Amino acid sequence: MFEKRGHKVEVATNGKEALLALEKGEFDVILMDVQMPGLDGLETTAAIREREKSTGTHIPIVALTAHASEEYRRRCTDAGMDAYLAKPLRAKETFE
Repeated sequence: MFEKRGHKVEVATNGKEALLALEKGEFDVILMDVQMPGLDGLETTAAIREREKSTGTHIPIVALTAHASEEYRRRCTDAGMDAYLAKPLRAKETFE
């Protein structure tokens, strides 16, 4: 979906890989699966936000989850995520 719109995409299969990718490159946005093995999306977001305190940067993080409830949305935003999308992703909603 993103590549079709001309975006470069890098996939991390877990939180640890996501943190390693951030050490090696720059990203405009992170689509964070909340339920990943190892470090979950909430823990990974917390680690990213902690890192940003020393770098002075802020990468928008969008939560991706199958839990489409207001309570779960609040958990994601409380963890430092900027936005929330419920799966399955729909192109129109995702790009808005």
